[in-house]
Amino acid sequence: MAVSDSQLIHWLAHEKPRVRGAALDLLTGSYSNEQAILPAVFESWDRFGADVAFHDFPLISHLPIPAELVPECLRRAQAMSADRKITDRTCRCAGKLIEALSVAHAPLFAAYLNDIERLKETSKIFFRISIDSMRARAEALHRESNSIEIDFEDGSPTDMANALECLLHRGEARPWIERGLSEIGEQESLPQLASVVLEFMSRHEVPGFEEALLPLVDRHDAFAADAATIALVRYRNQKVQQLIADALPKLSRNGQLRCIDIVRRARLPKSAEFLRFLLPFGVDLVVQDSARIAEVLLFDFDRLEDWLEAYLLLEDRSVRRVGFALPLAEAVAKNHCPIEWGRIEELVESRAGRGFFQDEPTR
Repeated sequence: MAVSDSQLIHWLAHEKPRVRGAALDLLTGSYSNEQAILPAVFESWDRFGADVAFHDFPLISHLPIPAELVPECLRRAQAMSADRKITDRTCRCAGKLIEALSVAHAPLFAAYLNDIERLKETSKIFFRISIDSMRARAEALHRESNSIEIDFEDGSPTDMANALECLLHRGEARPWIERGLSEIGEQESLPQLASVVLEFMSRHEVPGFEEALLPLVDRHDAFAADAATIALVRYRNQKVQQLIADALPKLSRNGQLRCIDIVRRARLPKSAEFLRFLLPFGVDLVVQDSARIAEVLLFDFDRLEDWLEAYLLLEDRSVRRVGFALPLAEAVAKNHCPIEWGRIEELVESRAGRGFFQDEPTR
C-alpha cells in the first residue's frame, strides 16, 4: 500500500528535518485536503521553530486551511512577521500561510479581508495575491446568479473566474464548466471560456469531469495539458486510474509522462501495482524511468522487493531527483518492516551515497 496521508501527517512531527520536509512535500504535491495537516505544521513550528521545521515551506504549492483555524493563521502570521525583513525565513513562512488562505475558496477568507489587509500594510509579509482580487472574489458571493452569468458573455477572464467560483459555491457552476470544456477542439489556442475553466479546475476541485479532462493531458498546448493534469491529480480517485489504464498505450510521450505524474501524486493504495501494469506500455526508456521514479516515491513496502528493484534500476539522474524523499524510507521501514531496515539502508545508500541517512542532526 502506498504511503498514506495519515502516515505522512504523523511524520510532520518527526525528529529528522528531512523526513518532515519529505512528508510535507508529498502531502502538498498530492493536493491533500486532510484537515489535520495544518495543526501538525503548527505543532512542528512550535516544537522546532518555524524557520527550521520545514526547510521548503515557503515553496509549497498547496496547504488546506480548516475554517476554524483562519483566526489562528492570522495571529501566527502577525507574530511571525513582526519586525522581520521580507527575506527572513520565518516571515516568508508567514507569507506562505496567508497566501494559502488567499487562494482558498472565497467563503473561507471573506470575513477576514480587513484583517488580512491590515496585516499586509503593517508588516513585511509578502504573498502573490492582491487584496483587490480577493475582495472582488468575496463581493461576487453576494451577487444574484443571473447577474453573475452576464460575466460569461462580456466579462474579463478574471470576472469569469470569479463567477465560476461563486456559482460553484452555490452548486450552479456545472453548465458553464461543461460549456467551457465542450468548446475545446483541435485548435491551437483555446477559446476564452475554455481557458478560464481549465485554470479554475486546476485551482479548485470540481467533481465529475474526469472523462472530459483525461484526453487533454495529451494536447500540444502545455497550458491546457498541465491544467488538466493538476485537475486530475486533485480527484485522487480510482476512476482516473481506470481512464489512464485505457488511454495510456495510445498517448504520446508527454501524455504518458503526465499520466504517470497523476498516478504518483494521487498516491492511491494500489498505485504502485498500477504503475507496474503501466510500465510495459511506456513509449521509451524515459517514460519507463519516470514510472520507476513514481513507484519509488510511493514507498509501498508491502511490495518491498518491487520497490527495491525500481530504485536500483533508476537512472543516476533519477536517483538525485528522488533524493529529497528518500529519508522517508527509514520512517516507513521502521514502521512497516523494521526487520528489513538494515537491508533497505544498505541498498539505498549504494546509490545515494554512504551515510545518506546519517548526514543531518535531529532537531
